[in-house]
Amino acid sequence: MGLLESVERIYHRFAAYPCPANLWVCEQCGPEWSTEDIRALPLRSVSSLPQLVAVHGMSLDVDGLQHFFPRLMELMLQKPSPVFDFRLADLKDRLRGWRPEEVGCVRDLADAVWAELLVGYPPALGYFSDCPSALDLLDWCELPLVKYLGLLLTVDGLPAARHVADLIDAVFTMREPFESASKSTVSEWITDPSVGERLQAAFFTAPIEEAAWQLSAAHELWTVCAR
Repeated sequence: MGLLESVERIYHRFAAYPCPANLWVCEQCGPEWSTEDIRALPLRSVSSLPQLVAVHGMSLDVDGLQHFFPRLMELMLQKPSPVFDFRLADLKDRLRGWRPEEVGCVRDLADAVWAELLVGYPPALGYFSDCPSALDLLDWCELPLVKYLGLLLTVDGLPAARHVADLIDAVFTMREPFESASKSTVSEWITDPSVGERLQAAFFTAPIEEAAWQLSAAHELWTVCAR
């Protein structure tokens, strides 16, 4: 299922949840909007990130969050920063209480995000345009991370190899590269010899000097830190 189709499926699945009747707009976060302003907007017209910040989405009850959820995900796929101050792990806890068909839609979206990431560098995925953030989305959806990480080694093309290089840089040079427990899984996976082999093979065939330099630097870092 493609990315756009996955987003539309979420809109369709969550369409039954109306805007909360008791919606509250924080005067500090959104002094320029009233409750009536937000409620009058069609969901797809909630276009500015501050509007979602102002309703304190993560404090809403289940139905309230699910009303805004499709637009939340759509904006996250368009914007490089979170729609409001939250961790994907927080949403992970909320997702566990949703209906199976709702969870399935969200997992399909996460799968589509990963498929797009594998073939683009950098991919146009907003907040999920870097590999660690996309992995956090998979982890939030409780999808098998090792299976998806394996695709980085088996999918042909330079983008997947460059994402491997980014993962190595994130794991070994950043204090907190991942929001969730996915870091431990990635840290173990990244020590596999096939990771170094993928970097080396991609380096020798890279048609772009910048990519070749990135792959070489990542392989050197991997050689020192992963073994």
